Amino acid sequence: MSAKSKIAVIAPVLVLVVMYPVFQFLAHIFPGNWRIAWLLGLFIYWIIWGLGFSWLMIGKKTIQALITPQRPTFGIFLLVLFPLIMTAIFKFIPGGTAYDKTDTLMYLFVLLTPFFNGFFEETLWRGVYMTLFPRNLWLRIVWPGIWFALWHYAPGSISPNKGHVLALMIGALFLGLYSAFLAKRTNTIWWSIIVHVLGGIIIVI
Repeated sequence: MSAKSKIAVIAPVLVLVVMYPVFQFLAHIFPGNWRIAWLLGLFIYWIIWGLGFSWLMIGKKTIQALITPQRPTFGIFLLVLFPLIMTAIFKFIPGGTAYDKTDTLMYLFVLLTPFFNGFFEETLWRGVYMTLFPRNLWLRIVWPGIWFALWHYAPGSISPNKGHVLALMIGALFLGLYSAFLAKRTNTIWWSIIVHVLGGIIIVI
């Protein structure tokens, strides 16, 4: 196993270990507005892990190849549609994830997060692992999928609605595993980005 592969194996654990105290610290700095702390924490996560770490692990050219837009077939359309329908159902079940809409400006910022999450998280959690572990089912799909779900505890921990944290993590687990399956099936993360972005928008609105 190469040095990069070894680093990639332990990186998911580090994401949670590093980002949890970052969110806690930001929540302490902004005690009156947890949403600002949440957004700043996500920005740090996107830059350090989604952009920086992914770039170091697989490089610019590989990332560009993975995110190149693809023309959909009917089969791909159905594969993309299925998780979106499940996300819409998940949103309305008891304990599902919901976002407050009391502050219009903040809500607009929150509405933008699915676009950044879709790109940076799919590059990190799917792109890096499908590139470094193309033949290892565990390290390509299962391991990053589990930690993709667990990492959501970090931003969720500063939310005033603690009941949504578990729902967020369960939803992330299914999204992560399905996105990895979709990326493997299509040999690109373009469609998993689309699912991630649209699913995030459904949750937010």
